[in-house]
Amino acid sequence: MTRFDRQRLRVAVLLLGFLHGVTASRCAGNACSPPVGNLASGRTLHTQSLCCSNSSLMADDPFLHPDTWWESGVTAAGEDEIHLDLEDRFCLTHVVMVFRSPRPAAMTLERSQDFGRTWETLKVFAENCSSAFGLPDDVSQQEALCTSRYSSAMPCTGGEVIFRSIAQGRGMDDPYSPEALSILTLTNLRVRLLKPHRCPASPFTSSRGQRNTPQQAPNIRFLPKVPRQPSRNSTSSDSAPYAILSLLAQGTCLCHGHAEQCLPTGGQNSLQSSGSVQVRGRCVCTHHTAGVHCEKCAPLYNDRPWRAANGSSGEPNPCQKCECHGHAQNCHFSQRVWSSTGGTSGGVCDDCQHNTEGRKCQRCRPGYRRHPGRPLASPQACTRCWCDPVGSVPVRNSGEAGWCHPRSGQCHCKPGVGGTICSHCLPGHWGFGLEGCRPCTCPLTCDPVTGHCLESKPNREFYNIPLGGKIPDLTHLHPHEENKSWSNELTVSALYDTGKCTCKERKVKSVSDLCRMKHSYVIKASVLSAHDKGTHAVVQVKVRKVLRSGVMLLSQGTHSLYPLSWTSRGCTCPVLNPGSEYLLAGSEETESGRLLVTMQSLVVPWTSTLSFLVSEALRRGCL
Repeated sequence: MTRFDRQRLRVAVLLLGFLHGVTASRCAGNACSPPVGNLASGRTLHTQSLCCSNSSLMADDPFLHPDTWWESGVTAAGEDEIHLDLEDRFCLTHVVMVFRSPRPAAMTLERSQDFGRTWETLKVFAENCSSAFGLPDDVSQQEALCTSRYSSAMPCTGGEVIFRSIAQGRGMDDPYSPEALSILTLTNLRVRLLKPHRCPASPFTSSRGQRNTPQQAPNIRFLPKVPRQPSRNSTSSDSAPYAILSLLAQGTCLCHGHAEQCLPTGGQNSLQSSGSVQVRGRCVCTHHTAGVHCEKCAPLYNDRPWRAANGSSGEPNPCQKCECHGHAQNCHFSQRVWSSTGGTSGGVCDDCQHNTEGRKCQRCRPGYRRHPGRPLASPQACTRCWCDPVGSVPVRNSGEAGWCHPRSGQCHCKPGVGGTICSHCLPGHWGFGLEGCRPCTCPLTCDPVTGHCLESKPNREFYNIPLGGKIPDLTHLHPHEENKSWSNELTVSALYDTGKCTCKERKVKSVSDLCRMKHSYVIKASVLSAHDKGTHAVVQVKVRKVLRSGVMLLSQGTHSLYPLSWTSRGCTCPVLNPGSEYLLAGSEETESGRLLVTMQSLVVPWTSTLSFLVSEALRRGCL
């Protein structure tokens, strides 16, 4: 294999690894966390002494830059401090410091969780914990705050000081639990170098240097500076008391188990001039979470309380989407709703659109009603109420829509007025007008327009009418019915059809047949009964589903159909068999509020095949 072939193979392997990383997310169905890195890398380290080298040298990669270090200036007290100030909250896993000088005889490692307002001591390092700080040593007392493990003068160079945050949380299996995060998180890290060591073999000390011991144990609570007697042999020519080859503050961004990578916070540069990569602080959230630290749910995913992922079991604990039926972009969590549902749902939709309202945007707001032929998730699910301005009760404000029942569309009618849109007088009333309708003052009934009493009682007999056969009573008892002034487009009778009492069955063979229909209403209904009213016939049906409605807004329930062809022709065509279900499509008479059945109407028995065709027509938007 040539050198060029090996190079191409290496590029291909790297490309496959990159593509796998893009397509396969570790967060899919699992708790996840971004990779750890050196929090000090790419950030400015502040030191108490401004002399004598660049503090960033201790944070560079010791493998790439093994011959660089930071050293402190010669101070009268032999003390110095190193500050790492982070722009946000991070998680610290451990700290490793490698000294070029002898390790300090006394030092402390401290953190702040509130950007430097208060500080907490993480670990105390001393050659003698008892005499220096009055603290027990963790060599003899486990989990003590002070340790003597990393404070010996030997080795004179290359000595390490190690601190592990996770050791502070032994017994905590879940790193995302509140208890663990209280130990791991920080915004600032401070290293206090309190007392240097002198090593005779070290070039960093004077041959006359002497080790000094503290005069008294300091206050344990505040851990002040360790007292030190100035060396009588120290001069301004003494070398720096502290020199650090590398400072590794290993950690990662805080994402609560909901992200596997992070981005710069506030437009920071992720790569510094030294080429070191910075651990960034803004999480790229998954599991439907949001926020810099994935500490809250995304706008439409507040149906359950936000929870951190479980690092022990791997459960992601994702946020759950609110059910807003497509009418809202945001929702919030309500503890009251959560309690009332037994802990199953607590989301409340915000700013419902498309004229909807309710916790789930599940009902129409006042002045609107559910469109019977459209699903709840449709932007047109709620249509404006239409109420007859004469027969309905007016709204209080001129800008408001007329009120109607949000599901049935029934308007609020004036006294004596009936109909879904309040368009005519109720039986036994007359004089439709702005004041409503007045009761008839007659023994039986009255004319709905003039109020004149009618002497004949309406025929309310029930007839057992043979389907497709001749109506025995209507044609000879009421011959004047043929002269009734129905409009020409509604008058489809024996006057225009010569084949009397021959009912021709209409069929729906395809979706196109349904899409070509121009009828005012289209419903699925069960026929309940047929009535002879003397001057006309009425068929009572129970509407199962409204597929289309015109000016008269229909709803499920019992309605009346008026088969004009039964009266004018003297035949029960089209056939409406009581107890059967039909697809009914016809015209409407808006003046009287009647649904009409004529010879041009579509009356087809309901079958499974027809059900499929209707569903497909609805999907295409034909009905």
